[in-house]
Amino acid sequence: MTDMNETSMDDTRSGAFFRAIVANVPEAIIIATPEGEITYFNPASEKLLGYRADEVVGRSITMLVPQQPGRRADPVKWLARWAAEPDHMQSRFLDLIGKTKAGHEMPVDVRVAETEIGGERRFLITFRDNTARRQEQIAFKEAHLKASRILMIAEDAIVSVDAEQKITFFNLKAEQTFGYKAEEVLDKPLEMLLPERYRQRHVEQVETFGAGKISSRLMNQRGEITGLRKNGEEFPLEATITKVTVGGNITYTAHLRDITERKRAQERLRESERRFRAIFDHAFEAIGLLSPDGTVLEINRAGRALTEGTARLEGLALWDLPWAGGEFTTDDFARQRLKAAIAACARGETVRYTTEVRTDGETHKIDLSLVPVKDASGEVVYIVPEGRDVTGQVF
Repeated sequence: MTDMNETSMDDTRSGAFFRAIVANVPEAIIIATPEGEITYFNPASEKLLGYRADEVVGRSITMLVPQQPGRRADPVKWLARWAAEPDHMQSRFLDLIGKTKAGHEMPVDVRVAETEIGGERRFLITFRDNTARRQEQIAFKEAHLKASRILMIAEDAIVSVDAEQKITFFNLKAEQTFGYKAEEVLDKPLEMLLPERYRQRHVEQVETFGAGKISSRLMNQRGEITGLRKNGEEFPLEATITKVTVGGNITYTAHLRDITERKRAQERLRESERRFRAIFDHAFEAIGLLSPDGTVLEINRAGRALTEGTARLEGLALWDLPWAGGEFTTDDFARQRLKAAIAACARGETVRYTTEVRTDGETHKIDLSLVPVKDASGEVVYIVPEGRDVTGQVF
């Protein structure tokens, strides 16, 4: 066993060993002088570039990586510049365009290192066809660009931050919403967009979200938050937040919606409802709201005063209320008359007639009108009954 190990070590020190490696590795390897003259061209290079070794040895490496139109960088100077740099630095810059014997151009991933061979300075150069990776990069950049453009013009304000909660993306709607230009906020802390009293709590909430397993929280799950515009104005926001981890780096993205106008509209609606209630409930006339089939949806105090008992009236048909059949007939005439009037109103007719009801032992003449309420298409959606006590009035 010892003899075999010693023999192997001798083999690895021999020139034949290294020549066999260089000649048989699948990587294209070229050796050139600092002036760019090719001195060695391995079989993998012949396969990749289509030249035989005797066709390129002694010639300039620029025949394989010609200077590109519009680019001032000389490939030979590039190789000299990067020969002493570490590989991870070269990978950022040495993407060159190679040219095969057939004239086909292809992006090549190039690495270069300087050494001495026989006391002479030489560049050891590796070539790799970078077409597939370049296409993947182009496709990725195009997809990223498309997504960025879509997000940039989205209707929601979109803000992305890194793990330190510094802003990395700020779309046009975010600019309009907060009053900042993107360049004013990029790489700034997200808390600048929040009132000071909420900042520490928000930082902690984002950290908790980042440590959890849930990848997104929707607007209806987060509730309302408060934003801060550049001019110091506070305003209500709805927010959806998502997190994505790529390459070990986490990115948080918030979709924000300014709900100032919605809250104002809601308040106007509430105020309108309060005014309606004040008028509806305190009117002297008996007023109600029916569905087209005659079901009571609402009835005011004056209307309830004409009924008997305190039973719930909503959900009953108007002709089934305690006073609906109060006209003094021996049959069901009053009830059927009201039912027919509601059916006519449901067809779009306004109906008006006088009937009688008895409350507390007294007989009251009621001027009853039924008015249809239509939607934009002309369909009857509600019926408004109104009853005015005209007892004692002369017509």
